[in-house]
Amino acid sequence: MTQSASPHVPPRWPLAPPTLVRSDGVERRANSRCLRYWQELAGSRRFPSRSDISQSTAGDLWDHMFVVEVTPVPSDYRFVMAGSVLQTALGRDPTGEKVSSALPGGMGTRTLFLHQAAVGLKGPVDDAAKWTRDDGTELLYRSILLPLSDDGNTVNALLGAFSFRPVVSPA
Repeated sequence: MTQSASPHVPPRWPLAPPTLVRSDGVERRANSRCLRYWQELAGSRRFPSRSDISQSTAGDLWDHMFVVEVTPVPSDYRFVMAGSVLQTALGRDPTGEKVSSALPGGMGTRTLFLHQAAVGLKGPVDDAAKWTRDDGTELLYRSILLPLSDDGNTVNALLGAFSFRPVVSPA
């Protein structure tokens, strides 16, 4: 008696959100769309590679995406690409900056911890929190971190999606 090979079933990551679909059937949440994009790029592989990520394959999700280079020393993780949504939230392009210092008000340390979790777990990590910009505007944000690997095993970059909205104070 022989066993037939079972089809590849991607692992279910406990820290990643389920895909949320609106009543009109169109998914708008950047995190869910980026997770689906990442899974589609990976196909039968455990992870997609950095070279799989492109503006042409990402479409309108590109503006929400960012890529972080993973290094042996976590405090040296750097943004290597930042979409316009993250740039707008920060008020500048963080490309080339260390994650630990690119985000305001201590958020870099918290975010770096989550980046390390995604690398260590070799799986998606979802985040939602808030920060206050230098101009006093409070922002609520959502982000997801997704491991990338050029050799199929070692996480050498993280793909992220980012969305935000300003907090409107009651009048």
